[in-house]
Amino acid sequence: MGLTAFFVGAFSGTGMHMMSNAIQKVPLSRRPWMHVGCFFLGGYVGQRWVRLEKELVLDINEIRADKGMPPMVATDAMLGLKYQKP
Repeated sequence: MGLTAFFVGAFSGTGMHMMSNAIQKVPLSRRPWMHVGCFFLGGYVGQRWVRLEKELVLDINEIRADKGMPPMVATDAMLGLKYQKP
């Protein structure tokens, strides 16, 4: 899942920069080093999103266990993690 999340985030970051250039009506290739920077920044955000989602589900399950409720099972979302029922 890590590589998929990285590339989804990376292409989103690059796309946002190109869209910003298009909205400003400047050439899409203006400041091309920003394409690379946004690519890697978006990839980092994609990776961090997966880690954050896993941490949130673990925290929610801990709170639910304190209340005597069954653990929550994550969905099979595109960037989501797949959890097995305990």
